[in-house]
Amino acid sequence: MPITPHDLGLNKLLKLFNPLVRPVLNRATNKRLKNAVNIADLRACAESRVHKMCFGYLDSGGDDEVTLRRNHDAYSQLEMHFQVLAGLEPPLDMSTTIFGQKVSIPFFACPTAGNRMFHT
Repeated sequence: MPITPHDLGLNKLLKLFNPLVRPVLNRATNKRLKNAVNIADLRACAESRVHKMCFGYLDSGGDDEVTLRRNHDAYSQLEMHFQVLAGLEPPLDMSTTIFGQKVSIPFFACPTAGNRMFHT
């Protein structure tokens, strides 16, 4: 049986460099996310970051995508005036607790088939 990098503990050694490497690797992504102002911008961020196969799976609808098209059409007819948080000063604390776990923003992904594919 061949020796793998995990057998040698290289993953533990490389984990030490995470605080130095991660900010450099995520600089462009963080800039795109900071400038995102709507769902279309977030979709573009995800498309540039996620593997093409994974993004296609998550972004598409079933069969001939009739429901996806109808949903898009229905929501595009709505005109929303965002004045809910008018008058509040940043920074806003949107954190909450879900199932005893503190989350910084109350959005999360629901389980889907092949969920492991999106978190590797």
